[in-house]
Amino acid sequence: MIAAGLSVAAIVVAIAVGTIGRVNVGLVSIAFAFGIGHFMLGLPAREIVGGWPLGLFFMLLGMTLLFGIARVNGTLAILAERVVAATVGDTRLLPPVFFLLAGVIAAVGAGNIVVCAIVLPIALTVAVDHRISHLLMATMVIAGSNAGGLSPLAPTGIIANTLSAEQGFDIEAEIFTKQIVGQTILAVILYVLLKGYRRRPSTPVTAAEDAAAALRATTAAASRATPEPPAQPAAAERPSLDRAQKTTVAVLLAVVACIVGLGWDIGLTAFAGAVVLLFLRAAREAEALQAIPWVTIVLVCGVTVLVKVAEHAGGIDLLAEAFTRIMNESTAAPVMALIGGTLSLVSSASGVVLPTLIPTVPGLVAETGGDSTRIISSIVMGAHMVTNSPISTLGALAVASAGFGVDRERLFRQLFLVGIAGIFYAAVIVWLGIV
Repeated sequence: MIAAGLSVAAIVVAIAVGTIGRVNVGLVSIAFAFGIGHFMLGLPAREIVGGWPLGLFFMLLGMTLLFGIARVNGTLAILAERVVAATVGDTRLLPPVFFLLAGVIAAVGAGNIVVCAIVLPIALTVAVDHRISHLLMATMVIAGSNAGGLSPLAPTGIIANTLSAEQGFDIEAEIFTKQIVGQTILAVILYVLLKGYRRRPSTPVTAAEDAAAALRATTAAASRATPEPPAQPAAAERPSLDRAQKTTVAVLLAVVACIVGLGWDIGLTAFAGAVVLLFLRAAREAEALQAIPWVTIVLVCGVTVLVKVAEHAGGIDLLAEAFTRIMNESTAAPVMALIGGTLSLVSSASGVVLPTLIPTVPGLVAETGGDSTRIISSIVMGAHMVTNSPISTLGALAVASAGFGVDRERLFRQLFLVGIAGIFYAAVIVWLGIV
């Protein structure tokens, strides 16, 4: 019990110490994981090190390398500008546009992880260039991808519906509809709190942003096979793609097609696409490797190591037990939203939380008298409201996708707080009967 409580406290302390001491939180977390895992739990080194999330690591590394190439050769900036052009220059429309874009693509079958891996780099490039809150833009894409991600056509939706059907519940319409409502309300709240309604300049206006724009222009010119005059197009013109950029767009589309259409692994497919681009001289290898946010990858993966130790110590079970003590007919649904969110904070929503909790619903209904449809949709809701957390896959992709001049550690802390708040938000909207 002592180790369980200390392991949970260690996560909070690691983030606080790293923030105050200006040390990478991931490094602090690894040190704490060693201290608790080895000296309190007696875990062998290989088990502690085994907490390093290899799948997430390869996904982050592959996608950031691929989109790093697109960033340094100027492709990402041009794609972002064309998205902006679709809003007729009104930057207030950009966060809702990205919410809808992510939702639609996820709903037609891509799913939330694929959508975030593809859309977040473009969305956060737009955020940098147009002085939009990075936190706002990241949460809009994540909320949109989750809203569409529970579609009967999307992978997570298929998993939730199949598990429910196995327990005798045919509620796919309710799950999808309630997810759309919950994520849309969350998006509106964040849009208002983060002042997305404020009109902003349609071009970079600060020195930092001007420097970022200049860096993109310089690296784009350096990576071209045939040098061109350095003059840049006027703000009102739509820039045309050069050979390297056209090649990049083609490879990006091929990567998306292989991931969505053929079900290939995201990280490995991204690596293959990046190698093709480097072979075709779409960017310089040294610049592409420098564009990988190594500090962020260490931060995200290091915190996950500590979280895995907390799981071994029983810290997560301790939290779940505290929630179940207040469960009855009226509180069963919101409590299951809390439990689903807590478990999702440290594990996969579709791979762990849903397969673990949905089969318990018949027993919960028999014990508490709660409504089965409401309980299942609450589990799904809680599991997907915490995904803004940077120790969750979607939040990690958001931090890794942040562009030039972004304080990634600050964004990490902000997303972590939004993720934690999402657990309680899910419980509240379920308790109020909104979803």
